[in-house]
Amino acid sequence: MFKTIVAPFDGSDPAKHALEKACEFAKTFGAELHLVHTPQIDTTMVAVGYSVVELPLTQEIIDDAGKKIMDAAVKQVEEAGLTPASTTTMAGDPAETILHVAKLNDADLIVMGRRGLGSVASLFLGSVSQKVGHGATCSVLTVH
Repeated sequence: MFKTIVAPFDGSDPAKHALEKACEFAKTFGAELHLVHTPQIDTTMVAVGYSVVELPLTQEIIDDAGKKIMDAAVKQVEEAGLTPASTTTMAGDPAETILHVAKLNDADLIVMGRRGLGSVASLFLGSVSQKVGHGATCSVLTVH
């Protein structure tokens, strides 16, 4: 039924649970599993005395954080007895990146958490899962 599954992963508990379900589907249907992560850049502010200092994030810090999250996803997939067909870590809008990876791999299913790390921003902009659900040309399963 499903040949190609895309699983977005941000390291959150909902993403871990969704990846578990994606692995179950991949095993059941013998499907390829493609992992995707989009690092979200937040500035870090530190109070020093009566001032606030912004600590800039370097590309090296962002790349390292993205690698750690993707490594955690790969480890979870391998512990489930699978090997990811591909891993993509790409800067940009998470929903657009997920949809791009799904289209690139001709996915028939995207499995993702309903809520991830961007809960506050989603109140104003809409959640990533909502945007993916509206923009996907394949089935989308959001896992609670």
